[in-house]
Amino acid sequence: MNIFSNKKSIGKRDSRIVWSSGLLGGAFTRSRLESVMKEEGATSENVEIVFGAGTQRFDAVSNITQVGQNTSAHAVSKGVVKEKARSLFKGMIHIGKDAKNSRAYLAEHGMILGKEARADAIPGLEIETNDVKATHSASVAQINDEEIFYIMSRGLTEDDAKKLIIVGFFEPVVERIPVPEVARRIRRIIDLKWSGIYDFETYLRPRPLEDEYYEEEAHKPRDLFEGHYKYR
Repeated sequence: MNIFSNKKSIGKRDSRIVWSSGLLGGAFTRSRLESVMKEEGATSENVEIVFGAGTQRFDAVSNITQVGQNTSAHAVSKGVVKEKARSLFKGMIHIGKDAKNSRAYLAEHGMILGKEARADAIPGLEIETNDVKATHSASVAQINDEEIFYIMSRGLTEDDAKKLIIVGFFEPVVERIPVPEVARRIRRIIDLKWSGIYDFETYLRPRPLEDEYYEEEAHKPRDLFEGHYKYR
């Protein structure tokens, strides 16, 4: 299956927009998302998760356009690719000439599992005024061997150590998803894909203890962006 998705939102005065995307299935996925902060006080948050395996291809773009003053927008994309999968993250922060006192943050981070997998991240900034706070970050890396060794020294197998690192890589983004059921399904799909199981519906069954834990944790929101040294 090939998936083509185009989404756009326009934020009016004091509005709040939240996008949560999990790009996990399909042979080829092309996603385009734009959040326009048109009027004063508008805010938006976009979190995006990609996990590619086999020969899957993901092409994802997240754009932030700030027109009104005193607006705020954040976008974070995280992806893991294994086997021969490939991912491409692109994005642009555009702050217009009238968007004074605006804040924006764009992050794109990829993790590669294997020599034939590939991930690219290309964020950008276009700023037409002063008195704003805008920053972007990007990284693509393999799993750190020292982290694997450290976890294995605590009694885990190498496979379990890698899985734990992947789960930890995704979790700061997954926990930002405001719908608990969606967050649970994404966690379960990540677990299945790591295990090489792609028939998701057969295995997506409720886990009472897990659900109870995450519902409790959902009442303890943490700011995904507060630790970024530039954004503070």
